[in-house]
Amino acid sequence: MGILMIHGFTGSPSEFRRIGYELREEGYTIQAVRLPGHGTSPEEMMRTGWTDWYGHVLESYDELAKKCKNIVVMGHSMGGLLALKLAVERRTAGVVSIATPIFLASRKTVLAVLLQYFIKYIAKKPKRVSTLLDESCAYTKTPIRCVVSLRKLLKQVRKLLPQVEAPLWIGQGSKDAVVREESAAFVYERVRSKVKELNYYPESSHGLLLDQERERVYADIAEFILSLEVAYYGVKESGTALEG
Repeated sequence: MGILMIHGFTGSPSEFRRIGYELREEGYTIQAVRLPGHGTSPEEMMRTGWTDWYGHVLESYDELAKKCKNIVVMGHSMGGLLALKLAVERRTAGVVSIATPIFLASRKTVLAVLLQYFIKYIAKKPKRVSTLLDESCAYTKTPIRCVVSLRKLLKQVRKLLPQVEAPLWIGQGSKDAVVREESAAFVYERVRSKVKELNYYPESSHGLLLDQERERVYADIAEFILSLEVAYYGVKESGTALEG
């Protein structure tokens, strides 16, 4: 089984380094994408938009599908939006949605439509946890025009949620200062997935994969993916085939 990992807005594939290594040790084929304009410079990111980001996700999925029959798509933050959209347009074995924004905590993003004509970037607040700062490799400033594009993607995915039927795991930090907590419940309630799971982490911020409850998050995600592997391949936790 393959796992396609999609990082967040202004982030990089390094968000998945820890969990990626753990899942690879379990025998999964891991591919963490680097979205256009990310992992380089804010100036390069400013020349991109959601169609570029999603186009790269589609290409990455199709490439991984040549190697793996079944693919779980894992997305953090904006990556969760892209993963949910992908689940509507491609056959996915499951979706792992981590801190996916439906409702943003700051209302200032609404002003981005106007601000983009006056300023190019806005500085980001520093991270409160050292691993979030050291390992996320996110930009320290955000291109305003990309915020406008993010909001367009968000609105589109919100409308697509009733078309999502893939098994779904949702994780949300209760101390998330970027995404409002009710976003997770909104996704859970709107999708048509028969198999779906909603998990809250009371001590975690937006960076669930790198925050202090990360080991619990990794274990919960691994358990969900294992359940999909059993469903598709008939494999027990011991790795032996199920009878019948």
